[in-house]
Amino acid sequence: MISALLIKEGIEPRVFDMVYLKQKRSREDIKAQTWECKFCGKEMTPRMGGIRAWYFAHKREASECPYEAESEKEGPQHRALKRAAAEAMRRHFGTQVASLEYEVRFPHIKRIADAVITLNDATRVAIEAQISPLTLEQLRQRTDSYLRDEIEVVWVFLEKDGGLRQGGLWDKCREWLLDEGHLVLTARATTVETNIPLQNLPE
Repeated sequence: MISALLIKEGIEPRVFDMVYLKQKRSREDIKAQTWECKFCGKEMTPRMGGIRAWYFAHKREASECPYEAESEKEGPQHRALKRAAAEAMRRHFGTQVASLEYEVRFPHIKRIADAVITLNDATRVAIEAQISPLTLEQLRQRTDSYLRDEIEVVWVFLEKDGGLRQGGLWDKCREWLLDEGHLVLTARATTVETNIPLQNLPE
């Protein structure tokens, strides 16, 4: 997860996301705070490595956490994709954005959106970053469940082997979404090679 509740005595708990925290707070400050899961109330630990994107993890097995039950198993690539997609949509809507929240639970449809942007006119836009395989029927059902709750949905697909190739499953999903008038984003994972000097190894 990339968001959690900050717990401080005498202060109403407040949700913070790692995108904000990484920009505004030091590692030491974040570690010194008490964090809880906003869904199950269990304690969370901030994970702040030097390479992977920062995130929050449950301290112990959270089998009863609604997040674990209702969301996809999340890896670093999925966290990075949903963060990048949410920030792209924030830029797209610009001054129309009233708020952006990550990992928003909708209990009645048993879904947790990767992110939700609320606009000044109260329109809600759910952002669904998709990495794991998804059939066209599953995508239709998920899309319809949001629309029945008057929530617009933007799907984000990652271009990779087996993903958005012409005629592939996700390409068909994208075609259906576009035909229905939905906004679809695609992302490309890139690798940049950097020159890191290594010490001379002994012969």
